[in-house]
Amino acid sequence: MRPLQRFQMPATRITSERAKRAAAPLDAAARARIAVVVPASSDVDSSGSEHEAAALSSLVNEYLFEADPTTAAPVTADQDYSGSEDEGDKNNSFSAAAANVANEIKGIVDTACKSDKMCRRLSADVTEAVKGLDDLRPNRSAFRRAVMSRLRDISHDAGLCKLRWDKTSRMAAGSYEYVDVVVAVSGAEADTRRFIVDVGFAAEFEVARPTPEFEAVRAALPEVLVAPADDARRVVRAASAAARRSLKSRGFSVPPWRKRRFVTAKWFGPYRRTVNRVPEPAGAAAGLAAASGGVATAYCRTIVGFAPLPATATTSSGIRF
Repeated sequence: MRPLQRFQMPATRITSERAKRAAAPLDAAARARIAVVVPASSDVDSSGSEHEAAALSSLVNEYLFEADPTTAAPVTADQDYSGSEDEGDKNNSFSAAAANVANEIKGIVDTACKSDKMCRRLSADVTEAVKGLDDLRPNRSAFRRAVMSRLRDISHDAGLCKLRWDKTSRMAAGSYEYVDVVVAVSGAEADTRRFIVDVGFAAEFEVARPTPEFEAVRAALPEVLVAPADDARRVVRAASAAARRSLKSRGFSVPPWRKRRFVTAKWFGPYRRTVNRVPEPAGAAAGLAAASGGVATAYCRTIVGFAPLPATATTSSGIRF
């Protein structure tokens, strides 16, 4: 026997059942810790407040359900056709699945505000708010901000939600903006409902060489989405799954910006909410001008290859030093 063999522990085989039993309490505790409710609106929204916990909770829960095959994921309407992003689709079921998606989206969009007085009023106000803003449509950010400002003019608690995320091993970097409206239900600040208002929603699901089946799905998507957050999530999941199926049926690989996590992050990731009527740089300059008695201060970055000029000061008599 070798000298070191006396100190070696015998190898113990860890079965999958033991691993599952050990991980099960941790998964439950992790889900409990991240399931934190964050108020959708606050008094400091105008400065660009962060909203992370609720959105992050939903994304992590979705990841846990995908990563753990032993966990029963909640049944969703797109369960039959979403599939995995890497497995092939069955051509004989694609047409039926696409038809189901189109019907589902129409049902969600048509019924989202039919029995909801708040949603009906908001949808009508959004329709009026986008009128006369065609010149701003090419500038998506300015167009959304203008719609948000008009909604605030008629007493809606509207905000511009900005999302930006870095590249990870499982998701490409990206950014997005949309408008949301927070409605108080019974006067309490925590008792609110959040509506997503996306004035360029359908355009986000354009794909190369779409199949006729996906064209039907695309036609069912509203150009301007006004829906409660939960209904908006169902529409996004259904449409993004159908887009991936269309790409695969044409023999294309799914690009990073069509992956499920990327698309979900655009509307349901952590975001910063602002109610400023002008972009943040201009708003910051205006704030500095007010604080300095009407004189705006500009900060310029150093251009590579040029050394900054030496700092100088002037006395009251005009002597530079």
